[in-house]
Formats: sequence, C-alpha cells, structure tokens
Amino acid sequence: MPENNRRKTPRVNYLCHVTMWATQGAYDTVLTQTSDIGVGGFRAHLNQSISKGIKIDIQIDFTDRMTPFRCKGVVVHCQQESNKDYNVGVRFESLTDLQRHFLERKISELINLENKGNP
Repeated sequence: MPENNRRKTPRVNYLCHVTMWATQGAYDTVLTQTSDIGVGGFRAHLNQSISKGIKIDIQIDFTDRMTPFRCKGVVVHCQQESNKDYNVGVRFESLTDLQRHFLERKISELINLENKGNP
C-alpha cells in the first residue's frame, strides 16, 4: 500500500526550504528541501545520515521567507537511498493550535494550487 494512502492528514508535494537544528547533540544546522509536507510532518532529502529519535528545531520557508514557520520535531526515520542521499522523515511535535491552523491553511492552499495544474 502506498505510504500516502495511510496518512491521516493530507500532504502536498511542494518544494520548500527547511532549516533544522538539533536541540541536543553534535548535529550542525542542516539546510535542505522538502517535497512532501503535511500537518503531521515532512520528508526531507539530506546528504548525511541523521539518527532516528533526534529532536530538532525547524524553520520552514514556504513562499514568503519574511514569515517563516518555526516549530519542534523529531526524526522518525532515516533511510539511505544512494551513496550520498538519505530520505528523512520528521514528525512535528507540540504544535500550538495557531501553528496547526496555519499549517492546515497553508497545505490546503498548496493542494489547491497543485490541483489547478492538473487537468
């Protein structure tokens, strides 16, 4: 069964810039992009491995870099796809009602834009 069919919330394939910082440990700031984002979390593509369970601070720049979305998350999986590429799943944690509402609205807008491009 495709992973998207098991999701409880809608996800959109939208390329946005993500900055992640480990809240503890020796990980540096990681700049990456995501193409699969939903209210529950996102998938990122990294050129390094990151340990499952690591708690991170997140900044997502959607279309307006002047008002980034910031929250906390945890790495739920890291799967090597090639010699230098890793598929990393991140789950958002402790979202406020305002953050959740913002994400729901933004993802709905992006899904509508995506659907306009598909006849």
